[in-house]
This record gives sequence, C-alpha cells and structure tokens, in this order.
Amino acid sequence: MKNSFLAVLAIVSTVIGSGFISGKEIVVFFSRFGNFSFLGIALAGILFFALIFLLLQHSDRVLQRVNKSKFVFFINMLICIVFTAAMFAAAINLLNWDKSILSISAFCAILCICAFVCRNGLSSLDKINFALVPFMLFCLVVCLCSRAKPSAGFPQGVAGGAAGLYGALYVVLNIASSSVLIAGLGHKLNRRQKTQVAIIAALVLSVILLFANIVLLQNPQAFDKDMPLLSLFTSWQHQLMSIVVFFGCTSTLFSLVCTSSVTMRGLCKSEIGIFAICVLLPLIFSLLGFSFIVAYLYPLCSILGVFLLFFMLLPERSNAVSKWRDFLRRKKS
Repeated sequence: MKNSFLAVLAIVSTVIGSGFISGKEIVVFFSRFGNFSFLGIALAGILFFALIFLLLQHSDRVLQRVNKSKFVFFINMLICIVFTAAMFAAAINLLNWDKSILSISAFCAILCICAFVCRNGLSSLDKINFALVPFMLFCLVVCLCSRAKPSAGFPQGVAGGAAGLYGALYVVLNIASSSVLIAGLGHKLNRRQKTQVAIIAALVLSVILLFANIVLLQNPQAFDKDMPLLSLFTSWQHQLMSIVVFFGCTSTLFSLVCTSSVTMRGLCKSEIGIFAICVLLPLIFSLLGFSFIVAYLYPLCSILGVFLLFFMLLPERSNAVSKWRDFLRRKKS
C-alpha cells in the first residue's frame, strides 16, 4: 500500500506543475475549445490510465531503450529540458524576482534541492512528494470551489476534432516528460499494484483537470493571462493560490530533474556534468519566459513525445515475430 501511495504521489507531482497548476496549459490544450474541451478531458483520462499502466508494466523495456537508443535518449532529454525550463521560469515569476534577500534565498534553496535530487535519484522524491502533493491538491480544490459557479454556462466550442487531438497531445506531452520516472516506479510494484496506481493517478489527474477547466470556462477573461488560475483570485486566496502554484511548479521541477539525471547517469559519470545539463542548461532556457515556452515549445514537445513513447513501448522485433509465427502454427493445427 505504501509503495502504491508513493507511486501515485510521484506521478501526480510530475504532472501537476507542467500540466495544470498555473492554468495556462489547460487553456492551450482544452479550455479554448469551449464545451468541446470536455471531450478532450474524457479522452485524456483514458490515455492517462493506458500510458501510465504500460510504462509501469514494461518498465525494464523502457529503461533499456533509454540506455541503448541514442534517439530515445536525445528526445527524452530534450523534452525534460523544455519542461524543466518552464518550471524554472514559472518559479522565478512567482518569486517576484526583485533581488531581495528572500527571493535570492528561495532561489538558492531550489537549486540546492535540485542538486540533492540530481545526486540521489528517485529515492529522494518520496519525502518531498509526501509533504507537498496532498497539501497542494487540498488547497487547489478549496480555491477552485470558491470560484466555481454552479449556475454558470459554458462558451460554445468549435473544432471538436481538434479538441480531442489536443487532449491526446496533452497526455502524451506530460507522460513523455515523466516516462523514465514512471518506469522506475514499476520495479517496486506487482501487477495488481501497477493497475491500482494507474487507475488512481489517472482519476486524480482527470478530476482536478476537469474541475480547473470548468472554472476557467466560467472565467474566459483569464485566458490571456500568464497564469490564468492564479489571476482569478484576490486577497488571501491569491496568496494561498500563489503558494500552491509555486509548490506545484517546484515539485514538478524536482521530478523532472530526477528524471533527466537518471537518464544522464547512463552516459555521464560526472556529477558536475549531470548537474550542468539537468539544472543549469534548463535554467538558461527559462529566460525565454513561461508563456513562450508553454505556447510554442509545449506543442512541439507533444509531437516529439508521440515518437518517444512509441519507441519506448514498441515490442521487441524478435518477440513480435515469434508470437506471430506461433499464432500461425496454432491456426494451421
């Protein structure tokens, strides 16, 4: 039970920052399609379960592909760098960077935790996720409940087919960035636990995504904001939501650093080199800005994620051929 719970927290922590905590990603992939966005969310829930389960079930194959295939390695690192850069940009925005002692101290603390996670891998995430993720989800639900309007309608949508496509790309984008981390979790779980983790993680992500999308559809004036969900709140709720978004971005940041460092460790033995590529390089790219990365680089990475997951989960050729031959023999007999 403990392993399953920690696995769910690890998966949610990876998606929560890059997937929906700011609301910008929800606007780009769902809310802008109006009432058709619910079609995309329904498809996203199904794909979340399927891909999480497949990565857990075929963890050995996935990790071997990352270590042996230069193509898989490169695409995985590129996606992780883009996502990590986005989380750095979001965290810096939330710190209201003014070179004060508080903001500098907080930023240095983030870098120190990144270095710790980079060095210690998956085992270092359990305590962080156990402390942050339940708190974030509870506060997020409280804030969203305060903004929901039960009697409000939703804007009419257009391009329903595009809504479904973007829903699928949204899942691929988020799962591809955490594929190595999810595969690593598979070693600690039996088949029943893998199914449970996939169902619970997909359900949690889908419900929060649905709720946040409803609130955004009821407040379309927030679509153009850098962080649409945060822009909806004032007073103490704004402060609470700022903390939630900050923790969401940093928890995803730590998960992404862990994922990229695990990937890099098979190629580079230098801790300084791993830190430079997994932390410092995304920090430089974060200068592009959060909105730019989400609006332009996220859709590009979602397409790359399709290829990444395809090659990660593609069955071994020899096994596929042998199974096909066995099927033909049984059919003839």
